[in-house]
Amino acid sequence: MIQAAEQEVLIATDLEEHTALVAELVARAITEAVDARGVARVALSGGQTPSEAYRYLSSVGLPFDQVEWYWVDERAVPPDSDRSNYGVAARDLALADGKHGRAFRMEGERDLDEVAAAYETLLHRRFGVASAVAFDAVTLGVGADGHTASLFPGTGAVAIDDRLVVHVPAQPDRGVEARLTLTAPVIVEARFVVVLVRGAAKRRVAEAARVPGSEDEVPLRLLQRAKGRVVWVLDQDAAGSSCIDSRRFA
Repeated sequence: MIQAAEQEVLIATDLEEHTALVAELVARAITEAVDARGVARVALSGGQTPSEAYRYLSSVGLPFDQVEWYWVDERAVPPDSDRSNYGVAARDLALADGKHGRAFRMEGERDLDEVAAAYETLLHRRFGVASAVAFDAVTLGVGADGHTASLFPGTGAVAIDDRLVVHVPAQPDRGVEARLTLTAPVIVEARFVVVLVRGAAKRRVAEAARVPGSEDEVPLRLLQRAKGRVVWVLDQDAAGSSCIDSRRFA
């Protein structure tokens, strides 16, 4: 098991550097995957944090005809909604022109249990029924409550290990609408994971995620058992003074 102490941490000096670091890391993973296997399969997280990096990535000269885009999670909304993870990422990556890769979205506007089963079938078909679903790159964000993807604390969702994709019921008390999400076994199987962390509000979570403890309390701790390379990209506010001079979690 890869320990958090072995995971790389990059501290960006400003938003521009944070954007460039994330985009360049994903671009490198795409290039290496295409060179090695002829295709790059990337799972994207939504939200505002990665938007700049996705726009940057769309402008890089990559073999987009050999790139497949998937989604880490999705809200129960149609693709043209401003809250659609697919919709936002598709605009940032300019996927509508058909020249920036093939997109396999989670259809949040349909019955979520049916979509979860269909997306799992899709993953098995694209990766091979007898093969592990190992994405070449996964982008992850983090909530101030410690959630990542749509694996929320105190729900037991991070412990699901018999499905690749699940329907996450709405949590009105938390203001969370129903969602779809990849499960922890998919995330830990990835060849490369980049975690985007910005803002002082995320500092506590970034620190908690690197120490032993309950994954149900801090789902981001699942990365302590990741099989591939994990790189955290923090801004100055998220890093704080405790690890500002460190390139690795200590």
